Amino acid sequence: MQAIDQSLIIVEDEPLISMMVGEIAEDLGWKVDGSAQTEADAFALLNRSVPSLALLDINLGLTTSLAVAASCRDRGIPVVFITGYSAKEVSPLCGGAPVLAKPFSPEDLDQALRRAMVADALIA
Repeated sequence: MQAIDQSLIIVEDEPLISMMVGEIAEDLGWKVDGSAQTEADAFALLNRSVPSLALLDINLGLTTSLAVAASCRDRGIPVVFITGYSAKEVSPLCGGAPVLAKPFSPEDLDQALRRAMVADALIA
């Protein structure tokens, strides 16, 4: 379980999945600062929030979250990608960030969040 001061944002184009992921993250001790369904909404969320981590669905309908991920990296915010694709299909696009294939368990999400935070601490 993470310390309560750990916060994250969720960028997911499917509202029910976003809600489910948020509930799991909260059960794991994370504070959800907000969620976005589009790339534009994600950038707006990043402009008003300073999360400890970002959970990003790769495919956002007509766009992807790769530009959002790049912005997160520029701001020092670790990223975990959640996707319907397999990790092998998307890993080269993700720059070493953890990739969590849907569907996933709460334990899988917890491990991915921990890997992202540890990797970020090693880089810093």
